[in-house]
Amino acid sequence: MKYILGILTLLLITSCKTSSDKDAVTYFGGQIINPKSNFILLLKDNEVIDTITLDKENRFLSKYKSLKEGLYTFKHGIEFQYIYLEPKDSILVRLNTWDFDESLVFSGKGSSKNEFLINLFLKNEKEEQKMYQYFGLNENDFSDKIENFAKEKVAIYNEFKINNEEISSGFNTLTNAAIYYPLYRLKEVYPFYHRKVKKLKNFPEVNDDFYEFRKHVNLNEEDLLSFYPYRNYITNYFYHISYKLKESDSTKNNLTVNMLNAIVDNIKIEEFKNSLLKKTVVDEFLKRETTCSINNDTYKVFLENCSNDNYKKEIQNLVNDSEYVVNHKPLENFDIKSYDDRVLSVSSVIENKKCVIYFWSSNYMNPDYLLKAINRLEKKHPNILFIGINMQSDLFNLSNSSNVKLIDYKKQFKLPEDSYARKYLTSNYPRTIMIDNFGIVTNGFTHLDSKKFNSELNKLEKK
Repeated sequence: MKYILGILTLLLITSCKTSSDKDAVTYFGGQIINPKSNFILLLKDNEVIDTITLDKENRFLSKYKSLKEGLYTFKHGIEFQYIYLEPKDSILVRLNTWDFDESLVFSGKGSSKNEFLINLFLKNEKEEQKMYQYFGLNENDFSDKIENFAKEKVAIYNEFKINNEEISSGFNTLTNAAIYYPLYRLKEVYPFYHRKVKKLKNFPEVNDDFYEFRKHVNLNEEDLLSFYPYRNYITNYFYHISYKLKESDSTKNNLTVNMLNAIVDNIKIEEFKNSLLKKTVVDEFLKRETTCSINNDTYKVFLENCSNDNYKKEIQNLVNDSEYVVNHKPLENFDIKSYDDRVLSVSSVIENKKCVIYFWSSNYMNPDYLLKAINRLEKKHPNILFIGINMQSDLFNLSNSSNVKLIDYKKQFKLPEDSYARKYLTSNYPRTIMIDNFGIVTNGFTHLDSKKFNSELNKLEKK
């Protein structure tokens, strides 16, 4: 890190003569402890703008001329974090992948605003956990709690601005979004809590003032499109109004279709609309009670309104994949590779055993999380064989995990490119298949995070 700081200082001295933002040079660098790969990605609005290679000391440094001010994302492995960049910034990051967010440290010109944002994000996470204890309050008391949390964070931000005079309007917009949108989301969630806990048939009535904040919400804020708290609020808002429509109109009983229509009616930024449409369809697919699938009406509305051909193909592949492995039918045999590259048939590995086959990829799943989850499931269901198949056939990257001691290499495999199983993995989404001891599929498409996963496991165990 000292080496990078020295270079960075020299570069900054030589670039100080530049006066205009148009010609300004921005530096972004740092060091990754326990890296998951040999590069990091820098993204703007979910598009990769740079791939930065780590050196032999796991350090990196890159410079950008005429960089547009705004919110960026840097990604390493499947972990990511936000960074706010302005022309002439010179920001260094240092982090340990084993504790990605908590270990992140910024330094250099522009670091103070990013340190502030990280602390605000962490505060939001802790605050949200606290807020659930207040959901039982009446609407006025709950609103007061929300208001108090907002005032507390605004006061902290005002103090920060006093000590940092050069606050841009863009950073101000982002920070206000980081303060308010997580709180707005809690208000959208509030009636669902009361309906569930009190076992109400419909949502509880609340006064109009409870949602007064909606008047200040811009559903098409271009500078916030890649900002998770903003997108998360919008998703929850559409879910709320779509659920109320389902309750009030018997002809609108498909919640996902209601959401898709709400997105089409309200979102004017084309790519933002497309990404929300895709997310809504994928969410429905993954939340199906037993075997994952997509409702025909949902699929039709999506195809009619999504203008992104790649998203359409992705969802089409997901539909095709879900229909390829049929429940209550034998699982077609396919080839797999052991950790030491021996080609085996899956039938020889699972013969006469109740089995859960989980296909996974580090592009979609954190290896640390995966190993912990499987370890927990194996202890709970000792009579079921759990085998993992990495869809990335050219690598076996569980060994990068901080939980490497949990790996049972006899139960971990790779998938050859010519394996028959590739026919129903075209979407590349993680997929889990359950098979009884006769080789019959009991669930052709579920996933480890499914709410019904444990009940499906219990049914398999009792067969």
